[in-house]
Amino acid sequence: MSYAGISVREALDKLNAPNNGWFLPQVQRQYVWGARHESEDYVCLLLDSLLKRYPIGGVVLWETNQKVPYRRFVGDYSPRQFARQVDEGLWGAPKALVYDGQQRLQTLYSVLRHRFNGRVLHYDLLFDPSKAESDETGFLFRDASAVAEPRYLRLTELASMRCNEDEKVDLEDRALDAAGDDRNKKLQVRRNLSALWDIFVDSNVKSIAYFSVKADTPKEVNEVFRRLNTGGVALTQLELVLGKIKAVQSDYEEKLWTISENISKKSGGIEFSSSAVLQFFHLLVKNTIRIDEDRLDNCDIQAFKDVLQNDTEPLIELFSGYLNGLFNINHISIVQRWLAVLPIAAYLTERKRNGHKWRIRALKDQDLQQIHQYFLLSQFCDWNTQTMVNSFSREAMLDGKAGKMFPLERIRNIAIEKNRTAELHEYQLLSQPWLATKVLMPSRCYIFHDSKLQVDHIFPLNLVGQAESYRNDVDVLWDYQPMPAEVNNYKRARHPQEFFRSQDGSKYWASYDFIPKATSPLWNNHLDFLNNRKEKMLAALNNLYGLTLVASTTELTTA
Repeated sequence: MSYAGISVREALDKLNAPNNGWFLPQVQRQYVWGARHESEDYVCLLLDSLLKRYPIGGVVLWETNQKVPYRRFVGDYSPRQFARQVDEGLWGAPKALVYDGQQRLQTLYSVLRHRFNGRVLHYDLLFDPSKAESDETGFLFRDASAVAEPRYLRLTELASMRCNEDEKVDLEDRALDAAGDDRNKKLQVRRNLSALWDIFVDSNVKSIAYFSVKADTPKEVNEVFRRLNTGGVALTQLELVLGKIKAVQSDYEEKLWTISENISKKSGGIEFSSSAVLQFFHLLVKNTIRIDEDRLDNCDIQAFKDVLQNDTEPLIELFSGYLNGLFNINHISIVQRWLAVLPIAAYLTERKRNGHKWRIRALKDQDLQQIHQYFLLSQFCDWNTQTMVNSFSREAMLDGKAGKMFPLERIRNIAIEKNRTAELHEYQLLSQPWLATKVLMPSRCYIFHDSKLQVDHIFPLNLVGQAESYRNDVDVLWDYQPMPAEVNNYKRARHPQEFFRSQDGSKYWASYDFIPKATSPLWNNHLDFLNNRKEKMLAALNNLYGLTLVASTTELTTA
């Protein structure tokens, strides 16, 4: 059977339709176009290809009334807005499942019938394709609240119109206001409207090719899908593994999303993706974070189901009880080496499985200090390769199972064997100042705005009357303090001693750590202040975690 054709309007009417509609099989990956860098450019190029009647690739369907799980297309698209499984009672309805073409169809559905990242797709009716560069399209996204202008036509409005001459004439009359009295512009508006109407309203132009697979079982059509994805954008190993699991437990992915959402909620905002959760489960099941679909046996799929049911709490405890509970870490950007934290979760998991105390606050101080030292060394010394994390996790799970302390020394020796330093140097702290600041001041909490953390330079960067080298001197870990940006409305470029003595600044005194008394002469020279604060911060590193820096000859010197 060859490909058949369908218009954009007819295809959109098929998506999520209750009778013989087009839906998504559970084996499909989630929508990824919206998360791409410059995703709006990709969308505009897709629409422009349709407008120019270029081929956009075919859609492959499995028409079936078998009782198989499937998902609806998403309406308003936004990050973390996932296509969710329909109720089991609908699984046996007559339907067509889209096995190839999801990304294109989902894009068209969102931008022609809904919104895309909170924005609305428009077309500039004054756009002249004959004078445009190859990457210019006439399509653009505008904020939903943007003031309406005659030259910018909402694609949602166009795609919802009935295909009759009266509506087309009314639209043209309104759109011509954008051209004023300019005859050439009026002609351009009419040409653009005619082209848009043919593709997005009329159903005579069959812009989308589709092919229906004739197969009796999901297994057979899944193999078709697998082969389709050997070209183009191949499925990742993680997606292949997830597909195998979902063939047995169809809502497995939704449950991963729930775990990810719980981690974010209970950790104060750390976004640990569902893919990362599955990678951790793979570590528990297969003793490695390196995912390989060919090594997945049928018994492993049951193990993945068991792990999700029984072993999610220790992973959540890592984020809620440890990272957020003890360090007030509340954002993914603070920690750079996320693979390296997984051995801690694996250790807690084995303790729980074998009846030992596993909640962070229930652990003995000595055991907790071993975990602290591992966490800090793994981050600052970059113990983050797959091989290292696998080896660390095996050692941690072995001792967790026996109820022993976290095996820091064995892990440290493995790191040394892998050509990593196992000692803490000053340059390592300075290379990750946000994490270093956070762990040295665990009672403080960063405030984030648009994913950017807010931190104060105690000696401000733009202090008046300073030498050229001053800014580099004070833009350093030893001058940082987690502090809401609003403080700068009072502080700005004022000398810190004067600020703290003032009426508006004195109320913030207790919000700062490791600073001398307001009358101390250390305030008279920023380098003296920084050297003193550095000593106090390094003393805290030792007092809190039992860690000291390797001796260094570098020291701030007074000018």
